[in-house]
Amino acid sequence: MNLDNIPRVSLTHLPTPLDEAPRLAAKLGLRRLLIKRDDCTTLAGGGNKARKLEYLMADALAKDCDVVLTDGGPQSNHARMTAGAARKVGIDRCMLFLGGPRFDRFYGNLLLDVVMGAEIRFMEDATVKQMEDAMADEAAALKRRGSRPYVIPIGGSTPLGALGYVQGMRELAGQLCDEDKAPLIVVAAGSAGTFAGCALGARLFLPGAEVLGISVAAKSKTLREIAAADANGSASLIGVDTRFDADDLNVNDEYYGERYGVPSEAGNRAILMAAQTEALILDPVYTGKAMSGLIGLAQAGQVDVDRTVVFIHTGGAPGLMAFEDQFRNLAKFQTVEPRGR
Repeated sequence: MNLDNIPRVSLTHLPTPLDEAPRLAAKLGLRRLLIKRDDCTTLAGGGNKARKLEYLMADALAKDCDVVLTDGGPQSNHARMTAGAARKVGIDRCMLFLGGPRFDRFYGNLLLDVVMGAEIRFMEDATVKQMEDAMADEAAALKRRGSRPYVIPIGGSTPLGALGYVQGMRELAGQLCDEDKAPLIVVAAGSAGTFAGCALGARLFLPGAEVLGISVAAKSKTLREIAAADANGSASLIGVDTRFDADDLNVNDEYYGERYGVPSEAGNRAILMAAQTEALILDPVYTGKAMSGLIGLAQAGQVDVDRTVVFIHTGGAPGLMAFEDQFRNLAKFQTVEPRGR
């Protein structure tokens, strides 16, 4: 295996913490719940994309690229962290193609995109294909003008990017004690690259583990097919003789709600439960929905309560700040007149 020979730049401090969550575990009837705190990566507000971008930015630098292009929703954690990674490695231009509902304020991740100087191309309600076609057209135009663009697909979900979570699972294996080496690993599945890396990394470094993806974006079949292709591509890159079929992968698609990017009632309840038991800050787009899946499955008796559960916290706290309307009616707020008036 040549995992350590693949070029990689340092974008954050690793390992990230592995925290106990005893109060939340008790709420769910679990013997042990651990939170892998990838929200604590130090790149541009934190999150899982730092691991992927360490490989992708190394590739961009090796190709002497001078502009990075990627896509996502207005509250994309990946877009925000790609803008940060480009600045961190000295690539001055980052172009973000963002598709979704029209917005009238720059807040959450979108505000951080602006602060870091990203060039934003907004495509109202565009599909992923439309955004990626637009990126391809822009990259071609940049090349004609003498630039050297580097295009990163949505979520940084490529075989190269997924290596970040192959490394992440090796890191997790080193943090777990012997009695916890066969955990249930729960992770949000959006563009499926993180999930793919977790699946391959667990097979290599935690062979007794089970990886469960909670979809935040699409039906299980689609995500399993994407993840299998990425995991197989990653395996080829590092020279390991293992392959995945879509049926080898476990994705639950019952918790993403109306559609990607739209908060769900169950996800919002999960955000409150995590915050009010463990001061664990989740977001409505990714980690809140993933946690709602773990909560729902545990309460339905579909999780082995005696098995250690590891929840991969992929970040997203900046995005929470864009959804104040979802939680406004919970505010315990009153005006208190100062003494002496």
